[in-house]
Order: sequence, then C-alpha cells, then structure tokens
Amino acid sequence: MYSYSSEPSWIMVKDRDDNRVWVNLKKIDYAAENNPGWTMLSLGDKRLLVKVDFNEFGKILAGGDDRD
Repeated sequence: MYSYSSEPSWIMVKDRDDNRVWVNLKKIDYAAENNPGWTMLSLGDKRLLVKVDFNEFGKILAGGDDRD
C-alpha cells in the first residue's frame, strides 16, 4: 500500500511490520528489489523494507497514477 501526489516528495508506505511510515523521496540513496512485492530503500545509514513492488516504485518516482 502506498499514497503519493502527482509530483511526490513524500510517500506513505507499509513496512515489514505492517506499520505505515512516511518516506522522503529526496533522502533515498538507492532502492533495490528485495522479493516480489517488496523494495529495500537505503536512507543514509538506515535500511527500510517496504511493501511496494520494485516496478511500481519506479512509477511512483515518475509521478504515475497507479495506486493500490
């Protein structure tokens, strides 16, 4: 699950514990596919596993309108 605006700078996603968290897209150093349906985000020295398919994450960054 995720939410975003047409030109996102922050997104709300669910983490591996099913908690909703806000992520500042400008703070992401890199994103990598972890498992189908999951993306690993690197934010400085922190790692965050989120319930967003890696391919969908690219659409979010591009400001696409596909949402769950």
